[in-house]
Amino acid sequence: MTTQTKTTAWPEGVIARYLTLVGSTVDLAHRDETQDGKKKATFATCTGCRAATVQTWADSFPNHRRPGRTEFQNQDKGDRAARTWAQKHAETCRALPKPPASEPTAPEPQTGPEPKRRLWLPTRRKAT
Repeated sequence: MTTQTKTTAWPEGVIARYLTLVGSTVDLAHRDETQDGKKKATFATCTGCRAATVQTWADSFPNHRRPGRTEFQNQDKGDRAARTWAQKHAETCRALPKPPASEPTAPEPQTGPEPKRRLWLPTRRKAT
């Protein structure tokens, strides 16, 4: 039995890919959460079932010089959480990837008038 593997180019911005059981992928990418780019996050998206997760980089620690907490961007924490989710999802997802537009797909089922249905009635028993 021979297996065929097909290599495809990664989409732009994808930093990691996890292969599911049936050939879909879970893609990880970095994106800005806000328009000004001050908050960032790691996104993981499944190409089969479209499940997704967002792991923000925001983290905080107590600041003893100023009361309260100091916020900072923790890329490692966001990446680790997204990779853990992606690995777990890839191990269980069985959704098939959507074929590219260039590949032929199965024909659409024809819609027409519904066939006439006959009622089922039990037959009468004859006394013997």
